[in-house]
Amino acid sequence: MARQELTKLQGAIAIASFSAGVLIAMVCLFFIEPLGEIASSAISIVSELLVLCGAILGVKASYDTKFRKFENELRHKADKPE
Repeated sequence: MARQELTKLQGAIAIASFSAGVLIAMVCLFFIEPLGEIASSAISIVSELLVLCGAILGVKASYDTKFRKFENELRHKADKPE
């Protein structure tokens, strides 16, 4: 149950960071003068939020793969008669 809650939390954080990055970029492009230009500080925070999103999803995928492999090894050893 805790693993499922952690997965939901990771997904929510990834979605929130991606959404915040896109929102900040849109605000900088369309609402702050001069229009169509993004300040370097805005580019920096947007890139950090997008990297955070990718890192969370990458760590989750890596963890899930390793956990499944470990789980399969345990099942194989449990099923194997000695």
